[in-house]
Amino acid sequence: MNPLRAFREVWAVDFEFTAPPGHRPRPLCVVARELRSGRLVRRWLDGSDTGPPPYGTGDDTLLFAYYASAEWGCHLTLGWPLPRRVLDLYAEFSNLTSGTRPPNGRGLLGALSYHGLPALDVIEKETMRALAMRGGPYTAGEQVALLDYCQTDVDALARLLPVMLPGLDLPRALLRGRYTVAAARMEWNGTPLDARTFDRMRDNWDRIRTQLVGRVNARYGVYEPVGRTIDPNTRLGAALHGAAAEWQLDVRLLADAVDYLWQQERERDAETADAIRQARKATGLTPTRIRRLEDAGRDHLDVPGLDVTARELAGSYPELGIGRGYDPDGPDEDDHAARLFERLRHAPAAPPPKHDPDLIRRAADLVGGSGAYTGPMRFSAARWGDYLARNNIPWPQLESGALALDDDTFREMARAYPGQVGPIRDLRHALGQMRLNALAVGPDGRNRALLSMFASKTGRNQPSNSAFIFGPSCWLRSLIRPAPGRGLAYCDWSAQELGIAAALSGDERMREAYASGDPYLWFGKFARLVPGTATKKTHGADRDRFKVVMLGVLYGLSETGLARKLAVTPAHGRELMRLHKETFRTFWRWSDAIQDEAMLTGTLRTVFGWSVRVGPDTTPTSLRNFPMQGNGAEMMRLAACLATERGVRVCCPVHDAFLIEADADELEAEAARMRDAMREASELALPGFPLRTDVKFVRHPDRYADDRGRLMWDAVLDILNRIDPDAPGSERAGWPDRCETGTCLDPLHPSPYSSSSSSIPL
Repeated sequence: MNPLRAFREVWAVDFEFTAPPGHRPRPLCVVARELRSGRLVRRWLDGSDTGPPPYGTGDDTLLFAYYASAEWGCHLTLGWPLPRRVLDLYAEFSNLTSGTRPPNGRGLLGALSYHGLPALDVIEKETMRALAMRGGPYTAGEQVALLDYCQTDVDALARLLPVMLPGLDLPRALLRGRYTVAAARMEWNGTPLDARTFDRMRDNWDRIRTQLVGRVNARYGVYEPVGRTIDPNTRLGAALHGAAAEWQLDVRLLADAVDYLWQQERERDAETADAIRQARKATGLTPTRIRRLEDAGRDHLDVPGLDVTARELAGSYPELGIGRGYDPDGPDEDDHAARLFERLRHAPAAPPPKHDPDLIRRAADLVGGSGAYTGPMRFSAARWGDYLARNNIPWPQLESGALALDDDTFREMARAYPGQVGPIRDLRHALGQMRLNALAVGPDGRNRALLSMFASKTGRNQPSNSAFIFGPSCWLRSLIRPAPGRGLAYCDWSAQELGIAAALSGDERMREAYASGDPYLWFGKFARLVPGTATKKTHGADRDRFKVVMLGVLYGLSETGLARKLAVTPAHGRELMRLHKETFRTFWRWSDAIQDEAMLTGTLRTVFGWSVRVGPDTTPTSLRNFPMQGNGAEMMRLAACLATERGVRVCCPVHDAFLIEADADELEAEAARMRDAMREASELALPGFPLRTDVKFVRHPDRYADDRGRLMWDAVLDILNRIDPDAPGSERAGWPDRCETGTCLDPLHPSPYSSSSSSIPL
C-alpha cells in the first residue's frame, strides 16, 4: 500500500540562497520536481516579482526536502505561504541513524551514500555552495550553474524518498516535518539584542578581556604576572626605556602593552586583508581598475550590481567596516557601494613596527589610563588551590592528585558555588573560548542562529554555542533587549524532566513531589534531611543540593559523580543516592527496565516515534536518561508548532523554554497563549499529566538578565564605559548600579560579602 496515496501531488523542493551570519535568507533560485508526473520547475529568483510558488502548499500536497527549514525560510522571504504537509528526509535519516555514526555523516551526501545511491562530487558541491554564499550579481552562466546544482539535489531527493519510504512511520514523520515550519519561523524572527552595546563590546573586546583579569584577580588573587626583561641596547628596548622614563611607567608593562596592541593590529589587519581579498574577488575592483574608472570620470555608480554586492559583503565581512549589510525590514541608510569603492581604492596598509612612536604612545595611554592594565597574566593552579583551601571549597582532583581545571569541572562547581567560582569560570571562558565575532547578529540587530534541528541523539536542537545568544556564558545574555514599546517573555516548563520521569514511571511519590510545586524540598522533607517547615528562603542551599540529586539521577549520575557534582565526600554521595532509591522505588524499577529493554532490543523510542539505537559508544546512563530528554524534545517541538501556528512570535527555543516577543501591552496575553501551547503539548505527550510552566517578563528599556551572570555583566559594562565613555548609548547595566552599592568586580569597590558566601547578592 502506498503511504503517499492521500496526496494529490508530491514535490521535491530545493532552494539556493545566501545567508550571512545573523541574516535572513535571500533566495537565489528554486528547483522542484513532482514525483509522480516527473514535472520539473526551475526558477531564478532575482528579487523582482516572482509570483506564487510553483507548487501547492495545502493539505493535498506533500513537499519534501532535506533540512527543510531552510526552504521555508526562503518562503518567508518571498512572502509565499508556508506548507501544510512536510516530510524532511534529514529528520528521518537522523532518526534512522540516531545513536550511531553514519560513515559519511548526516548530510544529503551521507544519506545517499548510506542507501547506496549516487551523489554529486563533494568538491563540486562545496564549489557551488561557495558560489551561492558569495552573493550576486551573477552572470547568466553562473545562474544556470546554480540552477543545475540545485536540480542535482532535487533529483537526488527524488531517488532517496522511494528508498526510505518503506521504513518511514509517515504520520509521525509528518509531525517532525511540521516542526521544520515552526523552526523556520523562529529562525526568521530571531532574538532582539542591544546592537549598539554589542558593537561597542565587540570592537573593544580585547581591551575588555585584558582589564577583566585585573578586576577579577583583585578579589581572587589567582592570576600571576608573566615576567620579562627589556634589553635597552635594541632599537625597541631603547624606545621603551625612554618612553617609560618620560611618562614614569613600568617598562615591562609598557612592553607588554606594545606587544598586545601590535598583535591586535596584526590580527585586525589580517582579517581586513582577507575581507578585502574576498571583496576584490567578488567585484573585480582592484586599485588599478578603480583608478581607470576614475580617470574616465566614473565612480561606484557605474559598476553594475555593486550596490547589491556591497550589501552582501557588508553582512558577510564586518571587517570591511562598510556597514551592517542588507536589512529587508529597514531603510537602506548606508551607502555600502560608495564605502566599498573607497575601501578597495588602496592596498591594505602594513602594521606599524613595534618601535613606532604612535604605537608606544597608545600603549602608554593603556598602561597609565583608568583601565588598570595589568600586563599578561596566567592562571595559577597553586594560587587557585590556596584560594579553595582558604574558603573550604572541596574540589575534584585528577588521578594524579592535581586539581581538575577543565571547563566542565569549573561549570559544575560554579553551579554549586556561584559566588566564589562563577566569576572565575566566566573569566576563564572569556579569555579562552569566547569569541564575540562568532555571535550571529544580523543588520537589524537580531541574533539568528541555525537551530540545528534533530542534531542530538535525543532529537533536541543543537545550535552553535558560539553563534547562539544562549550558548556562551550566561552573563552575555544581558545583551538581549526588546525594542521600544516591545517586551519579551521567557516561558519555561517547571522541572520538565522530573515531571516526565514521574509521568512515565508511574511513581506515585515522584508524582506527589512534582505536584507539590517544589519537588526538591519535598524530597528533603520526605527523607527527613530538612524540617517539614523548610522553605526555599530558609533552606535554599539544601534545596540546591536536593535539586542536584533529583535531576542528577535522571541523567544516570553515579554515587561518585553525585559526590563530585555536590563537592561532598563519596560517603555523603552514597547516602544521598540510597535515600533517593528508597524514596522513589517505582521510578528505579522503571529506570532499570528501560536500560534492560534498550540492551535487549537495541532501540528506545519516544511517544511520537523518535528513536535511539544502542551503538558501541552508548552508555547505560544515556539510555536511562533518554525517555526524559527524548520526550522533552517531543513536547518542545509540538509546543513550537502550536504556538507559531497560532501567531505567537517565538524568538527561539532554549532547551525546555521559549523566548517570545510582543507589544509591551500585549505581553501577558501572548505569554498566556504560549503557556497554553506548552501545557497542551505536555498533555499530548503525557496524557493526564500536564506540566506546569513559569514565566519571566522583560519590557523595554530593561534587558534580559540571568542572575548567575549579573556580576560579570556589570563588570564588563563598567569597563566598556570607562574605555569608551563618550560613545552613544553608554549606560549602566539596566538594574541598580552595583559599583555604587559595592558589589561589582572592581578593585576600587571591594565586595561587601565574604568569600565564603554561596550566593550572588541581588
